[in-house]
Amino acid sequence: MAQRRHASWQGSAVLGALTALGVLLGAPASALANTTLTGEAATAFDAKLFIDGLDQPTDLTVLPDGRVILIQKSGDVLTFPVGSMDPVQDHIMVSTNSEQGLLGIVADPAFATNNYIYVYADSGPDGNNRHQIVRYKFGADNKLGTKTVIVDGTNLQAPANHDGGGIDIFQGNIYMSVGDTGANATPPTNRYGSCLNHGNGKVLRVSLAEATLGQPPADNPLMNVPMVTGCDNQGGDYKLTAPDKRIWAWGFRNPFRMWIDKTTGKMWVGDVGETTREEITVAQMGKHHGYPFREGTKDWMQAFAPAGECTGMTPSSECIGPVYDYGHDNGNNCVIGGRILDGCGWPAAFKSRYIFADHGSGKISTLDVNATRDGIVANSQKDFATSHQVTAMRMGSDNALYVLEEGPGVVTRITAKGSMSTPGSCVAVNAEPGVTPAGGSGAGGAATGGTSGAATGGTATAGAATGGNNPTGGTPGSGGTGTTPAAGTTGNPSTSGSGGATATGGTGTAGATPGAGTTSNPGAGTAPIANSDSGDSGGCGCQVVGAPAASTFGLGALLAGLGMALRRRRGKQAR
Repeated sequence: MAQRRHASWQGSAVLGALTALGVLLGAPASALANTTLTGEAATAFDAKLFIDGLDQPTDLTVLPDGRVILIQKSGDVLTFPVGSMDPVQDHIMVSTNSEQGLLGIVADPAFATNNYIYVYADSGPDGNNRHQIVRYKFGADNKLGTKTVIVDGTNLQAPANHDGGGIDIFQGNIYMSVGDTGANATPPTNRYGSCLNHGNGKVLRVSLAEATLGQPPADNPLMNVPMVTGCDNQGGDYKLTAPDKRIWAWGFRNPFRMWIDKTTGKMWVGDVGETTREEITVAQMGKHHGYPFREGTKDWMQAFAPAGECTGMTPSSECIGPVYDYGHDNGNNCVIGGRILDGCGWPAAFKSRYIFADHGSGKISTLDVNATRDGIVANSQKDFATSHQVTAMRMGSDNALYVLEEGPGVVTRITAKGSMSTPGSCVAVNAEPGVTPAGGSGAGGAATGGTSGAATGGTATAGAATGGNNPTGGTPGSGGTGTTPAAGTTGNPSTSGSGGATATGGTGTAGATPGAGTTSNPGAGTAPIANSDSGDSGGCGCQVVGAPAASTFGLGALLAGLGMALRRRRGKQAR
């Protein structure tokens, strides 16, 4: 870019460069190109600029109908309606000190019926109440509606840095990955990752059911544990105390980005390292993941560690190591966790790879995932792309991979070559297990040709198939055989296949001679709409739901006219 655009959106300088200490320095963004594919990815995919001229973009979600909601660290919320690249702008009041801000967003798996979105926000107003998960009812006008605080910041200390920012939903619960507040040192001296009376350095899990909204589920690991290892502050002595029952997993430093594999329920965490190692971890409920005793595969053996390190804590746990870690060389210093690349229409060779980036070096890589999708294959790292200060990678309901880059202020949209290349053009059929997609359960194809007819063919019925979880129809059967000299012909097959409304076959007409009916075939059907970052392995149903005419757009001229109004608005903000 020749120059920075709509500078009125600039907030506090954060997310600039994660150093070896994990601090987001917020260096001025330079005119840099967007993500560039490398190696075999360059021949398999197309990478196109989706939007530029941004200031510290942090995350986005793609709604089932193709709308894209993008957030910036300063609290800006930009929504791109279907069929337009003119963003509708809104704003959330956040603290922007250090690494704080508006850090994560996810749409409800049932967004098509409830219109809920959730954001990870640093809202203040004091040092004991910073990190929050907030739910908004999203309006048809693309504006934020009713606000409900889901995680209120209790026991979440305001950080110098290490905010975390990960947010995801699985089986009716929302997960939140929180940093340990910083205070860097080597060996590490911040104990919050082990202190189970604070939410910092943890993954939290609370319910989204209306009756128990924001409460820890009954199977959270500390629900029935009366006393745990805790501390009063980040460097305080360990002591036994009551737990924060929202905690799901612990022993993290700065789990800035995490993602839950909807196929397995496994959580993949990119935990930003201290001065030595960056790590990718498959988190386990109720387990200690090593920090501050261990940084990736580096064991610090600190003097303040209890006997046995993780096993010396209450409750006792082995230290869960990473599935992959790497050192601080060639500019690497801050892992940005990604996801398994199993999108609809993606090449088979990439569907079992985990993608991640490093904010410092700009390198985007993949790792081959093992058959059980809970680890990686040794020596399988491959180059995927180069970038500049990635802050998030999201796969939308359109099955495009969106890469957000803080450095140049751009979002790049990556699609498989030959696939539809506009937002909203391909909707995954595999929804999260246990969640009914919009449209509910659909019918399969005709399961039987029908019962025997006397003078007419039997009625074909549809075989049941759950929309989203089972994209195949019922097993084809045979038509009924007439019992009179005039045999029935085949009943009409169902017109609805994987997902969609239940349909029944039509009634056959009288046949001239006895004989068997022909086989009924399953219908194609209409795919149910999946959530915006749903697991989408397996079959895919591509469906045009409306999209902009072009996928590349510069905001310069458009937002210049908004500059004065935005400056007036921001001048009133309490920083």
